[in-house]
Amino acid sequence: MKWLPGKRARRSLTGLAVIVAVCLIVFFSLPRLLIAPSHIVPAEAILHYAIDPHSDADAWVAGLYRQGLVKKIVCVSRQASWELYPADFVRRHLIELGVPADDVLTLHLPMVDCMAQNLPRMVEFVKSQGWQNVVLLGRPADSRADGRLAKKYFAGAGVNAVVTYVPQEARELTDHWWAVHWKAQTMVDAAATTTLDLAYPECW
Repeated sequence: MKWLPGKRARRSLTGLAVIVAVCLIVFFSLPRLLIAPSHIVPAEAILHYAIDPHSDADAWVAGLYRQGLVKKIVCVSRQASWELYPADFVRRHLIELGVPADDVLTLHLPMVDCMAQNLPRMVEFVKSQGWQNVVLLGRPADSRADGRLAKKYFAGAGVNAVVTYVPQEARELTDHWWAVHWKAQTMVDAAATTTLDLAYPECW
């Protein structure tokens, strides 16, 4: 006689199948959930924190400067190790790309638990320069979360802040992203970080 699972077992299997299906749907929806539309508008400055081994953002930022879309570039980073800030290397690279040294600034940020804890420092820096319109350049996978934070901190301080990323990087990141380790890792890390930040008031 063929064994058939009981009602409880069938319900458990059905529930497990639904959970797996939902997880797969969320997983393959990560690009849409994490990446917001990219915008670029003329601004007084661009805050460049898109510092990543897979990024060629420096050349793109230099191009924006040459087009006159931004007047100043601020290289932003947290401390990587003792007295070492990636922003300093980015600044030197931008100068090598032809951006005048006087128009490339750096902003050193302390190590914190989440980005939101450093945003007041970024807002304070922007206000100290007298800027009212800035562009925030980050990673594509962080753009939707960055946009939410920008509205809270920059708009709350009377500064118009537009969040953007390098369009080509978003296209590369989302191309068969589930089949490439670093792309999948980037997406999953961004999703995990965003979800975890929502659990702590100081991070949102």
